[in-house]
Amino acid sequence: MARVKGAVLTARDRVLLSYLAIARYASTLQLHRLLADGHDISLVYRRLRRLSADMNRPGESPPVRRLAYRRAEGTAVAVWALTQYGRAVAEDAVPYLRPPGKADVSARFLLHTLMLNDVLVELVLALRQSPEAPLAELPFRWLCENDEQLGFSVFRQDLGQTRASILKPDAILELPGPRRRLFVEAETGAHSIATADPLSHGAVLKKLERYARFITGLVPGSGPTTFYEAAFSDGLAPELVLLVHSEGRKAKVEAAIREWSRGRGVEELAVRVLTFRGAAAEIVSLLGGQAALSRGPRLVTIDDHRARRLREGFNAVAEALNAARRAVAEHNGRCGDRLVLPPAPMAELKDLRDLIKHDLLGEPRSPRGETGVVAR
Repeated sequence: MARVKGAVLTARDRVLLSYLAIARYASTLQLHRLLADGHDISLVYRRLRRLSADMNRPGESPPVRRLAYRRAEGTAVAVWALTQYGRAVAEDAVPYLRPPGKADVSARFLLHTLMLNDVLVELVLALRQSPEAPLAELPFRWLCENDEQLGFSVFRQDLGQTRASILKPDAILELPGPRRRLFVEAETGAHSIATADPLSHGAVLKKLERYARFITGLVPGSGPTTFYEAAFSDGLAPELVLLVHSEGRKAKVEAAIREWSRGRGVEELAVRVLTFRGAAAEIVSLLGGQAALSRGPRLVTIDDHRARRLREGFNAVAEALNAARRAVAEHNGRCGDRLVLPPAPMAELKDLRDLIKHDLLGEPRSPRGETGVVAR
């Protein structure tokens, strides 16, 4: 097995590798919350650089890799994943891991995955015993999307024949204590809930119907066995969880589900609609715990457009401040009646710049530091 040079793995390193194996991808901010919350994020950057540094000797390999990923507007984003060596280390610590995907997901789906993994971070923080505790000891199993598919068949009345179909959940969350298996689908609001055509369904309801076929539909020639029972024989009760971005969207999706299910005879299909922000607390309560997630930092989801607007607003304020300081300096150089500006809060402005530039937009930090306050 390849070994990592110059970086003896600590207990927290092994937690990091275990988390990346479970989640598949993580942002620097997510890893900061897991490993060094309350400390400067630069500590996490330095450790990740050490764990992902190229090795010079044959047979030596780093356990972590950084993806070459850019947002739609070209901004670089730091996203971390495991190398083959890192995966081998993690498999010893997390025995329930499924085979990883053979190829990385697209940039568009990577953002989708990171939003979903914010829920995973909240679950880990709420339920772990300590920052160094092995993640395999958590009272749940999180199975990220890989290349595996769930098969079922649908009878097409318009064609008069049965057609094979598949499902690929965004994640599967297994709760051995309450004996439940949650199929998690992250719904970002980009797709319609329903359509005006009574013979057609929106994207959300189409997904619901496909899960209904998989969970309640019978396998042809197998007696009373459902497609779900054929795929999972452990007796965990299935449930579909739809994650949405707001309470308003949640209410609309729940209303559409009630209307869709009326008279369809799929009462045995359990569906739960949760917001990204409230999902972890709800799942903790299913496990018999307290929804005491408010002790940690508040989870905020921000899209690319809003992050860019924040940068533009910050730059406009910084440039106005610099222009005012130049004007005062020119005035004082010409006139005897000097003007005095109050000192600018430079430390706070630099902290705000770093938050926008590095944490929200994901741009790498300069190893020699940065000067000025413009967040370009």
